[in-house]
Amino acid sequence: SCKKDKNKEEEDPDANLPALTNVIGYWRGTYNPGNTDYAFLVKEEDHKIIVYANSADTANADKAYGTWTFDPTTKKCTFYYIYGQDLSRSYSTTGTLIHRRLEGTWGPQLSPTGGGTYKVRFIQ
Repeated sequence: SCKKDKNKEEEDPDANLPALTNVIGYWRGTYNPGNTDYAFLVKEEDHKIIVYANSADTANADKAYGTWTFDPTTKKCTFYYIYGQDLSRSYSTTGTLIHRRLEGTWGPQLSPTGGGTYKVRFIQ
């Protein structure tokens, strides 16, 4: 029964919902190492993004601001964002839209690798 329980735990709660065709909206999940809270607010206007890190509470989270790109053909996206004006706290991510999730890697400054991985789910 352990195997059955494990499979049930990993089921996609959004499996019966339609697949998304873009990345606009609010996404929430975690990044690793550390399984730390992470959220993206991807805005259509001017391809802006707000990244919330280190807290599930967006009012108290560290906020970064940046830009995003998305290729609907490959379902690949990139985000670039910075906390304040501190270039040492700028990050890039690359990811893939999988049904209603974004999964990928993050890293320092313009390198979207070398920091770890992330997984976020579309919320609204």
